[in-house]
Amino acid sequence: MAIDQHSDLKQQAKRLRTSLADRGVEVTHSEALEHLAHQYGARDWNTLAARPEAPRPFGPVIPVLRIFDVAKAREFYTEYLGFEIAWEHVFDDHAPVYLEARRDGAVLHLSEHHGDASPGATVRVLVADVMGLHRELHERDYPYARPGIETEPWGLEVTVLDPFANRIVFHQPASDDAALEGGGTAAGPIEHEYVVACSPEHAFDVLTRDVGRWWPDAYAPPGKVDVLIEPRVGGPCTMRIADGSAYPWGTVSAWEPGVHFGMDFTLAQDPDHPSRIDVRFEATGDGTRMRFSHGGWTAGNVAGRARFSEWTVILDRFVAMAEGRPLPSGTPPEK
Repeated sequence: MAIDQHSDLKQQAKRLRTSLADRGVEVTHSEALEHLAHQYGARDWNTLAARPEAPRPFGPVIPVLRIFDVAKAREFYTEYLGFEIAWEHVFDDHAPVYLEARRDGAVLHLSEHHGDASPGATVRVLVADVMGLHRELHERDYPYARPGIETEPWGLEVTVLDPFANRIVFHQPASDDAALEGGGTAAGPIEHEYVVACSPEHAFDVLTRDVGRWWPDAYAPPGKVDVLIEPRVGGPCTMRIADGSAYPWGTVSAWEPGVHFGMDFTLAQDPDHPSRIDVRFEATGDGTRMRFSHGGWTAGNVAGRARFSEWTVILDRFVAMAEGRPLPSGTPPEK
């Protein structure tokens, strides 16, 4: 029996068990499997599970996407997205190419043939772990795409455009699993990107060493004096207040000067459920590309995510200081 059909039967057994429980009849999962086997005319669950899958009237749906350059298609779909080319076909040496790309259960057909498809199509691909895929894509050296994560009422999504204007949407449906206390991914990260006119080393120093100078008073308790980050993994980040008290912000989780800064972040949050700040620096022809991400949102802290909708107000001050310009006011805009 195919894995998909095997999983479907187990889901049916789960629903049967729930239905019986609603009627006051308690059965174990194993007993529910045996009841289901009898409904299908099998002697027991093992007999049912061993049956070959019956032919289905319809097979899987396979989208066909138009491409114009096989080399670019291979770079995008295999080297970047992690698909494998299962096969390719040409009628002769000068004919267009038609090929199949696969990754796990996802199958795409890519065609150079005129009339097979039009560029600009959209394909949705269900995935089990959007956050994991997002990290995977950002770790690959592909300069033409840096996708973010969108949080929608129906789930989490990562969208990429192939070199031929086709849109691939990787979608993780909303799940009750995220409601587990302190666990699961309840929302995607808040992400911003800047090009700063300075070196990566200088940008890193201003972000960490001078945070107390560019962090706006409007986003701090009254009497802010400074913010100190101890320069090491495990080092505390603390805001000092004029009355001598200290307000903890979190703990450094990544310290690579000029390259990568990270911290478990507890500002305005429950310290038992910190979120995560991750900032990466990369030299470009115009200075430094800085990618800022505020993630780690779980059921234990996602209620505080809305408090951080104004990161651009704060980060604009960091960029101004790094570039030696006067600092903006840092006052939240009026609603």
